[in-house]
Parts: sequence; structure tokens; C-alpha cells
Amino acid sequence: MSDKKLFILLNPHAAKGRALVRKKEIESLFAQGGYETTVVLTEKGVGASTLAYQATLEGWPIILAAGGDGTVNEVVDGILRAVAEKKIPSPKVGILPVGRGNDFAWGMGIPLDLKKASALIIAGKTRTIDAGITYGGNYPQGRYFVNGQGMGFEPLVNFIASDFKHVSGPLSYVLALIKILINHPEPFHVQLTLDGEKQYVETQQLSICNGRRMGGAFIMGPDALFDDGYFDVVFANRPVKSSKLLSIALKFFRGTQVKLPLFSVIRAKSVKLVSENNPMPVHVDGEEISKGCAQFSTELLPSVLPVFVQ
Repeated sequence: MSDKKLFILLNPHAAKGRALVRKKEIESLFAQGGYETTVVLTEKGVGASTLAYQATLEGWPIILAAGGDGTVNEVVDGILRAVAEKKIPSPKVGILPVGRGNDFAWGMGIPLDLKKASALIIAGKTRTIDAGITYGGNYPQGRYFVNGQGMGFEPLVNFIASDFKHVSGPLSYVLALIKILINHPEPFHVQLTLDGEKQYVETQQLSICNGRRMGGAFIMGPDALFDDGYFDVVFANRPVKSSKLLSIALKFFRGTQVKLPLFSVIRAKSVKLVSENNPMPVHVDGEEISKGCAQFSTELLPSVLPVFVQ
């Protein structure tokens, strides 16, 4: 199949429905660059994961995700499932960030301006990055992700932000954070295993970072790199006192929480988390893995995904 053919998965519900109006603009931008586009709108029941899986099996050389981090996650999940099952090369992946959070695009240096993002894809430069797969919750068979995974505060903020009807972008996450601070979670008593090394921790927050930012505004892993062959596992190594919650939460906007003795940062390729008291809320790339599961395990997949970059 020609490299001038693009399979574009557009989430019409991204950015609270505002992404759909960009369809003609997307088609026009790539037509000007000499590309033939097939734009498919995702919908419930036939989401981007299923469509990306089918497109990969059909041999599309380039698959674009037009939406937010949820759309990117679904596209990556579908592509990497097909790659793993059929032992085939991955198509090149392009990002058109027209969604709510766009954390992965931010981390990869992909412009939010649609014209600039499409020009980047047309220019053709790619970077092959790592991804991850997690097993647990709603996905015992595994769910792929590309930006990061979180347990505790982080997924709760994501879940609440997604429920807002008329607020999107970073503001939705900030409002969700305020709501969480009022009713913050009790510490989870967890057995944490990193690359086979086991430890016991009482924590309200753990992030498995492939990228640096999550939740539209929070720098969860300030030193994480997409292509270094490791996750940055960042977690509170003891319970956070309620009187300290707000001051510590504000540090996440700049990533300076990792300078506190309260936080640990460990680089690892495999992570297993088992809660010994309460079920854990878990997300990957902002997508729900579980509102409450007893355990999950996660593995890094090095150098598996070629992504268009500047």
C-alpha cells in the first residue's frame, strides 16, 4: 500500500464534541500535501482500538489518531495488539491533537495547531518509542498504553474530569483535583514489585511514567523519556497528611514533588502492585482500567512504536 495513503481515526466526541468540526480541515490539509485520506469516525461499540487493529492487519502504512489522549490510547492498543498477534511491523503513527488533555502530544513535542501537526506528519520524520502493557482490572488479557499509568489520586482526578459536561481541557482536571482534595482517598497498603524487587508501601498515589505529563497539567514524571527502555515509577512512599495535601498537589504542576523526601522515583521495566486493603482505582492514558481492583502487573515494551515528530 502506498505511503501516501492515510488511515485517520477521528473521535467525534473528543473535546466535548468539538473535534468533529475539524474533519474537513484535516482532509484539506493532507490533500494539499498530496495524500489520499480515509477518515473513519469512531463510535461506541466500534471504537478506535478495533478499527486500528483492523487497519494494521490490512497493511495501512500510516495510521493517525485525531482526538485526545483517549483516542491515542485506543489507536495504540489496536495497533500493538495486531503487531503482537501477527508478528508484523507496526505502521507509523501520527497524532492530530484535537482532544481535551493531549498529554502525549505535549510530551512528544507535537504542536496543538492542526496545520503544524499535519505538516509534521507530511515531513515524515519519526521516532521509535517504548510502550507498555498492563494486565488487571477490566483487562486481564492486557491493555496497551503509551503515556502512562496511575493508581490512587491520579485516576480519580481523570475519572471526575471526564464526567464534567461543559468543562474541558486543563481546567477540568484542576476542578477535579479540588474535588478530590475535599474527599481524598485513604492510603493503600500495597505490595510493590519492581523488576522482581519487592517492597511494602502505604501510598495514595503511584504513577508509571513513560511520558512526563498526565491529566492535562500535572508533571507526574519530570525526567521520564519515551525511548530510554524504562518506566519512571513515581510514588508517595508514605501517607500524605491531609494538612499537606494542597501544598503538595500544587507541586505537580511543575513536577517538583519528586524533590520531596515523601516521593520516590525508581526506574523499572516491570511493575506489579497488589493492594492488601482497599481496591485500587487505575487508569492508563486517562482510560479506566478499573474503578477498584486488587492487583495489576505492567511490562515495558521497548522500541515498538514509530511516531511522527518534529
